[in-house]
Amino acid sequence: MQKMAKSNVFISGMRGLGVEIAKNIVLGGVKSATLHDTGSVNVEDLSSQYFLRPEDAGKNRALVTQPHVSELNSYVPVSTCTKQITKELLLNFQVVVLTASSADEQEWVGEFCHGEGIKFIVADTRGLFSQIFCDFGENFIVTDTNGEQGITIMVSAITKDEENVVTCLDEQRHGFESGDYVTFKEVQGMTELNNCEPRKIKVLGPYTFSIGDTSGLSDYVSGGYAVQCKMPKTLNFKSIKKALHDPEFLITDFAKFDRPAQLHLGFQALHEYNKRNSSLPRPRNKDDGNKLVEIAKEINGKACSKVDEIDEKLLRELSYQARGDLCPMQGIIGGIAAQEVMK
Repeated sequence: MQKMAKSNVFISGMRGLGVEIAKNIVLGGVKSATLHDTGSVNVEDLSSQYFLRPEDAGKNRALVTQPHVSELNSYVPVSTCTKQITKELLLNFQVVVLTASSADEQEWVGEFCHGEGIKFIVADTRGLFSQIFCDFGENFIVTDTNGEQGITIMVSAITKDEENVVTCLDEQRHGFESGDYVTFKEVQGMTELNNCEPRKIKVLGPYTFSIGDTSGLSDYVSGGYAVQCKMPKTLNFKSIKKALHDPEFLITDFAKFDRPAQLHLGFQALHEYNKRNSSLPRPRNKDDGNKLVEIAKEINGKACSKVDEIDEKLLRELSYQARGDLCPMQGIIGGIAAQEVMK
């Protein structure tokens, strides 16, 4: 919460996804939010940008959106920027979020933010397809890795040994993982463990785990609880330039284990298609879909981390939906991206 209260956030792109992110972080309560867009309202924007009206056509998207976002939380100043992004501009912010941006813009902004210690997020939706990239820099400390309540489990036995064994009561599954930390309370006999410094555990089975050497402690008598301790974890993030060549994916569906790599390639091909043709592929256009597949093959041939077999059907579907703006998708991805900002 303290980080949020000190964070000035820059959100670029006030189409459906950008306004969803802006809405969420303003309601969450940051120090300030700046809405950026150099483009004007057109009829396509009305499909998902709920603050725009037909009479706003031709006006700057950020200027039209700002009054509506400001009304959501009077404690968060909301300003606008309608100029091109510059390095001097970015230095005023702790978090930068890009939506509806080109690959070239993502790369130079991402590299600059990484070097300056500015948190950097890219979010994009294309019909039913989406992507999110996060770069929180070097030595980013995570105080809670999963956001869940810490586990508390009743203990029935603790052995006194160099490699001890802690047994749960009535064969109750503990739910711990090796590397977790625990402390104890209400233990009778081996009282040295009560409110002790967090001890790293090694899982021995679903009902047992070890906390290391207890040979120098008193004999265990009965009772007690093992309480999970949330320990800070330090993460190092890659810049977007490095991540493009050597990506690390978050797997959400193990039935489609190869899907993230396919879409990573597909979004790169989509950016390249837009760069070459100054437009995105047309909806349900087979010729444009075939062009996107060919571009994907070119990129894959030069890539360090190659996709073994390109899913042409999937990439054609991405091409068919590239111009699509769906409110439900933008609501989901906007919520996830805003949650990343809150970190």
